Amino acid sequence: MRDFSTNDLESEEYVNNMADKLIFFVDDEPMFINLMEYTFKCRNGYAVQTFGNSKDCLDHMDKKPDMVVVDFFLNSNDSMTGMDLVKKIKEINPATLLIFLSGNDDDAVMAEALSLGVERYILKDGYFIDNLIECVTKILPPDS
Repeated sequence: MRDFSTNDLESEEYVNNMADKLIFFVDDEPMFINLMEYTFKCRNGYAVQTFGNSKDCLDHMDKKPDMVVVDFFLNSNDSMTGMDLVKKIKEINPATLLIFLSGNDDDAVMAEALSLGVERYILKDGYFIDNLIECVTKILPPDS
């Protein structure tokens, strides 16, 4: 690991080198992505990469993230849904931990996601950010 000076303490390289666990967040809502990056990188000590679409996430799977958090409704030009992305990630690396976020409370969608090996299906309700933080830190403790 590289030595860092005090001026480097806020740099992305410093934060990502100090973190042992890499989480990808895939969502097309920039405000949500920014909040998750701050919450998990700065406050919880994870290395974080964010993506606004499926293709960018898949292009970076060679970094072998420990976990990927995927939104069900991805409004991107690559025409992949969150479910399609989950399937592709499991094909690339079946050991990748996955959390699925959705505003869809359809039992069939939830069952399909869980059948693909998703660790948790979190409904985007008024408490979903707290639920997500709790889930991630239980499934993938930052200091383990």
